[in-house]
Amino acid sequence: MFETILLLRLRRLVRGFLFVPAMIASTGVLLAIVTTWIDRSGVLEPLFEAVPFLDITAGGARAVLGTIAGAMMTVISLVYSLTLVVFTLAAGNIGPRLLETFTGNRVNQSTIGLLGATFLYSLLLLYAVSDDEVPRLAVAIAIALATLSFFQVVYFVHDTAQRVMVDNEIGRTQRSLRSAIERLLEEEPAEKADDSDAVPDDEGRAVIARRSGYVTAVEAPPILHEATEKDGFVRVVARPGHFILANTPIAYVHDEGERDEARRIDEGVLHAAILLADARAADGDILFNVHLSVEIALRALSPGINDPYTAISAIDQLSASLAMILQRGAPSSLVCDGDEKPRVWLELIEVGEIVGTALHPLRRVASGNVMVTLRLIEAVGRMALVTRSEHAHTLKTHLRLIATDANRTLRNRDDRREIATTLRDASRNLARDPARA
Repeated sequence: MFETILLLRLRRLVRGFLFVPAMIASTGVLLAIVTTWIDRSGVLEPLFEAVPFLDITAGGARAVLGTIAGAMMTVISLVYSLTLVVFTLAAGNIGPRLLETFTGNRVNQSTIGLLGATFLYSLLLLYAVSDDEVPRLAVAIAIALATLSFFQVVYFVHDTAQRVMVDNEIGRTQRSLRSAIERLLEEEPAEKADDSDAVPDDEGRAVIARRSGYVTAVEAPPILHEATEKDGFVRVVARPGHFILANTPIAYVHDEGERDEARRIDEGVLHAAILLADARAADGDILFNVHLSVEIALRALSPGINDPYTAISAIDQLSASLAMILQRGAPSSLVCDGDEKPRVWLELIEVGEIVGTALHPLRRVASGNVMVTLRLIEAVGRMALVTRSEHAHTLKTHLRLIATDANRTLRNRDDRREIATTLRDASRNLARDPARA
């Protein structure tokens, strides 16, 4: 149901250029040991005699291995340099918060890891080669690894060229967002109108944050278990993506702790289940993924860049992600125990907030830009075709705000007429009922 904090920590550990490349590179050391042992065992001696290609002198083996080791170290330096250049370009032209997706790219990690493995493999074999003993199988595998490394570098350059294209990165970011939304909506029951009735009327006992930071994950199972064991109720107010100040409430508990200490909910369980960090992360934070696309659009519409087509691409892709939530509705914030008794209130996403997070900044910046405003209205109209009736008022509000801004900023009569026509079409889509649940 919910990802554990341990799993989130493990997923973040494998990002970057340390863990995965180091693990792949270490296989080069193991492979060198294994192939050297096979050579010394003489198991493949008949094969060496049958295949002349595998016959090599000690001097030739040293030359081959030395060349491969030197070449791999040079290429590793070039790969790191190219990656850092791409980071600089991406941070300036696309958005600095997208760098996390670049560091987590498996192509980058596997390329550096394979080059490192080939380097360590060749280096260790240089030590094993002697005038009396030549590890012929190991040298052949070194040549194969060098060949594989060449094609991996070619693919790395191709992938890097694709990733610096802003439209590709927008699409990749939104596919990640849609996958996260789909997992959340499939695993969690839909919210009900009377879910909030289960929350106790009294405020309860506040659980105070020990430090400031962004909420990057909330692990519901331990909170549910603690609330069930103590026959209480926990209302978590710390939501993924929100910034929490030290000494402010992160949750409110309702129990019988004042009368019976044995039934007092352990606040340490809540502190351990709510993960705070210095920076936001895409894992478990849907709003952060929305911010990534909004940031690309806002940067594209800035006076220094002035690229409306990039903003239009971001709006189109973002509308597809928002449509999933508008069509299905938000997941229930109420978590019940095995007997279906309410135990935890934990808001994951709120439809009005997530739609407003995307559309409000885009509307404000696009005000006065007819091209982008038209596409923003069309995006709302597309979402209106699939939105549930209870969320239609949210889109109506945004259409009204767009119309107000356009009326204030546009003076050209033809532009105002085109905006009005597009607004009418979007409003008609909101009036349709067949696609709504």
